[in-house]
Amino acid sequence: MAKRKIEPIYDNTFRRSNRHNYKKHPWIILVIVLLVLGGAGGLIWHNHHQSALNSYAVRGVSVNQADGYVDFHQLQSQKIKFAYLKATSGASYLDDDFIDNYQRISGSNLQVGIYQQFSFTSSAKSQFRYLVSQVQQQSGNLPIAIQVTYYGKYADTPPNAKKQGQKLAELAELLSEHYGQGCIIWATPAVQRDIVDSYLPQNKKWSVPTKLKRQGKDVMFIQYTGHQKLEVDGVRTDLTQSVFNGSLKQWNEQFGSNE
Repeated sequence: MAKRKIEPIYDNTFRRSNRHNYKKHPWIILVIVLLVLGGAGGLIWHNHHQSALNSYAVRGVSVNQADGYVDFHQLQSQKIKFAYLKATSGASYLDDDFIDNYQRISGSNLQVGIYQQFSFTSSAKSQFRYLVSQVQQQSGNLPIAIQVTYYGKYADTPPNAKKQGQKLAELAELLSEHYGQGCIIWATPAVQRDIVDSYLPQNKKWSVPTKLKRQGKDVMFIQYTGHQKLEVDGVRTDLTQSVFNGSLKQWNEQFGSNE
């Protein structure tokens, strides 16, 4: 006589109960499906943004005192080729870490640039004189960047475009003549449209678009504004990432090889 397989009564009850629950609460299945799709979507999103960054041959970062200590040699291991260091803001503020950052990055093979945050309340000459007095000849080899943002109250009430555009053009000319490296204007499309385009039409730009994509020939750098973090030595950082709007060959022709 064949031995009958005996199953615990609670096992059968559990299966029947589950079938009953799924029929009674179909939303359970919907939740499971949404969780699966959400996970797959997140993976696709991550791979898309990583692929977008990796499609550019030359990547870099910008660094200021809020970023704390940055190991520039470790950045090289992540295939970063350039770094912009914040130098000054307006006519009276030196970034606390600029001097230390500049000394340490000089021991790496990274191409170096510096940037100044533009002030709407200080004159072009006073901003120029202050930067030169603090930076002296520590200006790197990349074009000097002037970062223009609608900070503070100007976010709601932008300043007079004509006045600031003329002042920005004067500052860019002073810096270009003094250092001989040229200037680029780092700003969002809105600021570029309001202040930059009409007063510095021939000037190279550092664009801050909402999506990372190729730009016109007037754009030298593109800031990445997505959520993909740069990992340095296994640690996720909040460093602002940017890419060169061109090929590796064009980069080497303009600024030399990092090797």
